[in-house]
Amino acid sequence: MQKIGKGKKDLYHYHLKDDEIIAVKDLTCEFINSDNKTIKAVDNFSYVFKKNQIHFIIGNSGSGKSTLVSDFNGLLKSRKGYINADGFEIHGKQRKIKKPKLLRRIVSMVFQFPEYQLFKDTIEKDISFGPKSLGIPKHKSFLINKENIKNIITNDFDNLCKEFEIKCYCDQFFNFYDFKFKKKKRLKVKVLFFKKDTKKILFKKTYDYDYISEDKVSYEDAKKYLTKLGLTEDYLLRNPFGLSGGQKRRVAIAGILAIEPKILIFDEPTAGLDPQGEQEMMDIIQEAKRSGQTVIVITHTMDHVLEIADNVIVMDNGNILLHGTPYEVFTNPILLEKTKMEIPKVINVINELSSKNSKFKQLYDLQPRTCDELADAITSIANKKRITKGK
Repeated sequence: MQKIGKGKKDLYHYHLKDDEIIAVKDLTCEFINSDNKTIKAVDNFSYVFKKNQIHFIIGNSGSGKSTLVSDFNGLLKSRKGYINADGFEIHGKQRKIKKPKLLRRIVSMVFQFPEYQLFKDTIEKDISFGPKSLGIPKHKSFLINKENIKNIITNDFDNLCKEFEIKCYCDQFFNFYDFKFKKKKRLKVKVLFFKKDTKKILFKKTYDYDYISEDKVSYEDAKKYLTKLGLTEDYLLRNPFGLSGGQKRRVAIAGILAIEPKILIFDEPTAGLDPQGEQEMMDIIQEAKRSGQTVIVITHTMDHVLEIADNVIVMDNGNILLHGTPYEVFTNPILLEKTKMEIPKVINVINELSSKNSKFKQLYDLQPRTCDELADAITSIANKKRITKGK
C-alpha cells in the first residue's frame, strides 16, 4: 500500500486502483475492559479488498472480525488508522466521520439477525425505509426557479385543490414568494404546506410528478428487491410480523439491497436458518456479486466459505494470520493446527481418501467446492483408472 501524498493536517491518502474497493491501513481499535486494561480488538490491520469479489473473514471468536467490518461503514470509529471505501476516506486522526449517511450508501451491513430490524406495518414501507432515511432521492434538485414554482400551482391547480382543498391558500402563496424568496427555509415550509410534510421538497412542474410518481417509483423499487429474494408482489402490503423467520430475513435483506450499496457486509448470515435457508442465503450472496457488488462475509460455517469464497482472510488477535483462496487456507496444516478451526466436509473427505490412496491427491488440484462437485471429481478419477487398465 502506497502513500500518494499529504492532504489537510498531514493526513494519509491512498488512491484505489480500478480493481480495488476498500483499502485499510494500520487500523487499530482499542477498548478499555472492566479491569481498566486496554484491549486491542483490531491491531494494526492493513489490507486491500478487491472489487466484485466475495471475501470471507473467518477466525475464532474474539479475533476482531465484527469490530473490523463495523469500522467500514462507520458503526465504529477507531482513533488509529485509515480506511478508503470506494473513495470515501476515514482517518483515525479525525474525531468524526463527515457525511456518515453517504458512507452507509456505499457500505451496508446485514446483521446476524436482520429480521429484528423490521418495524414498519407493511413490507413495502420496511424495504423503502433505508433509501429514504439515507437521503437517496430519485431527483436531486429543488426549487429550480420562480417559474417552476408557479407551474406547480397553476398548471396542476385542480389536482391540488381536489387533493387538499387549499384554494384559498394558493393566492396567499405568491405574495409570500415575491417578498421573502431569500428565506429559503421558510419558503420550503410554505410550499410544502400543500402536502403537510416539511420533509419533502417540491421541485417538479406538476404535483403528480413530484409526489405520485415518487411514491410509485418507491413501490416499484420495493417490488423489484422483494421479488429478487423470492417473494411475490402481493407480500408488499402485508405486515412483516406475520411472516416466517426465513421470510422476515429475506424482507430485511431486500431493504438493505434497496439502498444499492457497492459493498455488502454480512455478519453470520446463516445463523438460525435451516439447510434450505442457508442455501438461499448463499444464492443471495452470489447474486449480489453477479450484480457487480463486493461482498464481505463473516461466518463460522466453513462449508460455506469453501463453496462460494473468492478470497479468505483468517484473523487472530485483531490481525491477519493468513489470506488466500479457500484451498490455500484449508490445506495449510500449520494454520489449522494453530487455529483449531473446523475443516470443510469436502476437504475432510479428500484428506481421508488421499491418506488411503495416493491417486486421490489429484482432488487437491481439481479443487471441488461442493459435495456434488466432489462426487463428480471422484468419479472422473475412478473412470480414468478403468480406461488405463482397459488399454
